[in-house]
Order: sequence, then C-alpha cells, then structure tokens
Amino acid sequence: MRLIGTAASGIRAQQIAIDTIGNNLANVNTPGFKANQVDFAEALSTEVGSVNTKAGGTTGVATLSVGSGVVYNAIGTNFQQGTLAPSDRPLDLGIDGSGFFQVKMSDGTTAYTRVGAFQVDGSGKLSDMQGNVVQPSISIPSGATDLSVATNGEIKGVLDGAETLFGQISLVGFQNPQGLQRNANNLFVPTVNSGAPQVGLPGSTTAGQVLGTIRGQALEQSNVDLAVSMTDLMQVQRAYQMNARLVQDGDQMWGIANSIRR
Repeated sequence: MRLIGTAASGIRAQQIAIDTIGNNLANVNTPGFKANQVDFAEALSTEVGSVNTKAGGTTGVATLSVGSGVVYNAIGTNFQQGTLAPSDRPLDLGIDGSGFFQVKMSDGTTAYTRVGAFQVDGSGKLSDMQGNVVQPSISIPSGATDLSVATNGEIKGVLDGAETLFGQISLVGFQNPQGLQRNANNLFVPTVNSGAPQVGLPGSTTAGQVLGTIRGQALEQSNVDLAVSMTDLMQVQRAYQMNARLVQDGDQMWGIANSIRR
C-alpha cells in the first residue's frame, strides 16, 4: 500500500513549506530581506498496467502513471526589489534597480548584499553594521561633515571647510542571481550556478544587465508580501492536514486488511 508513504512525503514537504513561509513572515520588517520560495518536484512515478477487453475480442493494456509522492527540490530566493524607504542617515543607501553591494567579511572572503545600512567603523572605513568593510575600501575621516551620496555612488562631504570626494561605491551583477548561496545577515556568496561577480559603477551595464543607481538616505525594505504569505500559509496548512488525514486513512485500511487476513 503506497498511500501512507505518499502522504508521509507530502507531510514532510508541507512542513518545509511552513518553515519557509514562517521565516519569511518573521523577516517582514528586516531591511533588505529577500523572501525564500520552496521548489518541489514529483517523486518517481510507476506505470501500472491493466488488461482491458475491447470490442472484437482483442485485448489491450492500458497504463496509468501512479506517483509516489513529492520531494523537496530546492529553496530559491526572490530577488524582486523591495520598497525604498526614506531614512535620516546619510550612509543609508538603497539600490534602485539590480545589483549588489560588495563587502569583505572578517575571514577575508567577499560577500554581496542588498542591505545598504552603512557606517564608518573605528578605522575610518565604510562598513556595514556587522563590521564588514565595503569594497572597494572607502576611507572617511572622522572630521568629515555633511556627507552625501550621489546616484553614481560618489561619496562627498565637507572636510576642513572644503567639499571633498572620499570615494565611489561600485555595484556587482551576476548572470544568474538565483544561483547565489544565502548566508547569515542577508549576505550572499557566489557559486558555480550564479557565475562570477561582474563589478561595475552604478548605472553601467555588466553581466548582461543594467546595474541600478544609488539612492542616498534610503533603505530597501523586505520584499515579503504579508498578504500573499498569509494566504500561502493557510493553503499549506490545509495541505498538511489533508496529508495527515491520508496517513490515518491508510492506517485504518491496513487494520482492516490485517483483521480480514486473521
């Protein structure tokens, strides 16, 4: 009897979906968060044959594909841009369009993010809130005031009474952003599937796409749609309940079969 095995695979799949949607809902107010989406695939199906008698005395075999459940294929990332909300911090930056900021982590590797909540660290380097230094490195002296960031990524300010250019932020594009691997703190690292990072200035064309521009004093919000996520959660819960009921029905059928055999 395949009923219980098929239903059990459905329960496992729906549990993964519930966990994924729950994580999305938990990060609905997390700046720059990109929603996860689960990809399922049908498990290997088996052809079941039955002999059918046809008019004229001939017989034929009709086949029917019977599936054996569902399997968890992968969890993808929805890179649709979130809303750019105004901020009162001059180093809160949003990307209006495609592309990623690049930062160097404490272990020396480079990661990529859409979260532009930056600050000046103790050594005067532009970094994110976790201390990862923005690349290419930009130094902003402690006495600098009236900081502003242009759409092309240029960071300017007033130092010793004169307007000064401190550096320019670059963006990175990928041939296949869906192939990026998600790390903690909304950071992504490239994989073979994503392709190599292509660095360019804001507004330029790289990796076959036009990179976005920089929006100063703005922060990209989570792209989780609360209404859609709640609807998906209800659907997944109903599917979970249905599969659980199938397991109960299968158990009852096994009990009946065992009692008949005795």
